[in-house]
Amino acid sequence: MKREDIAKRIAEELLNDNVLDEQNFNYDTDAILQHVQDTVLSHIKDYSLLAGTIF
Repeated sequence: MKREDIAKRIAEELLNDNVLDEQNFNYDTDAILQHVQDTVLSHIKDYSLLAGTIF
C-alpha cells in the first residue's frame, strides 16, 4: 500500500467518524480530505513503512 493510499484512508475514516469540522472548509469534502492527506503525508515522509508478519 502506498503512503498516499494510507493517508487517504485515514482522512476518509476521520471524515466518516465525524471527527473533522467540515464547516471550516465550507462543507467542501474534497478540500478537507486533501488537507488531512497532506498533513498525514508531511508527518510520515521521514519514516519507512513496512508491512509483513513477524514470526
